[in-house]
Amino acid sequence: MIIDNFTYPKDARRGGVCGVLSIAASTGQSFERVYSLCASYSHQKRFKGGTTLEQRLKVLSHLGVDYQRIQMPRMTLKKFADWYAKPDTTYMVTTTRHVQLIRIIEGEPYALDQGGNKHIDAFWGKNKFINRDILIMPELDNKPEPTKERPFMDVIPSALVEVQPSLFPSLQSPTVLADNRHQLNLF
Repeated sequence: MIIDNFTYPKDARRGGVCGVLSIAASTGQSFERVYSLCASYSHQKRFKGGTTLEQRLKVLSHLGVDYQRIQMPRMTLKKFADWYAKPDTTYMVTTTRHVQLIRIIEGEPYALDQGGNKHIDAFWGKNKFINRDILIMPELDNKPEPTKERPFMDVIPSALVEVQPSLFPSLQSPTVLADNRHQLNLF
């Protein structure tokens, strides 16, 4: 479901990437760009997508995002969405081992995470407790940037194709010339 700008980027992945997805959706950046920035600020040898609040703040600062940070008393996500969230404002909320965006749209609270955009009553994490500061994200001027898809070529231009002799011509497929003309041809 797409409501206003409250959707995740088209290049988003599923899995344990809730912090990456929250940054990408709230800033209008591509998922891949935010993922690589989060990986660069990670202390893990192999970044799998999990982020901390400190990492997310560093990425937001790197992107030049002007967010506000607020503290709330201990409460559930649903209570925050129903009682405290203001209309047309996007909140990045950290709950126990999860990050999601909260937004009031046409008077109704919605949550956005890897599972999509859901009303807070239908959201699986509505009873999770908020355990970090809440970030108020700036409003996007336009919709999130679309992902750049690779153009599909029906036919490879003949200038780029070099046919190699083969013992099995029926199994042969055209190979694209490399930029390095000094490459050894072993076969």
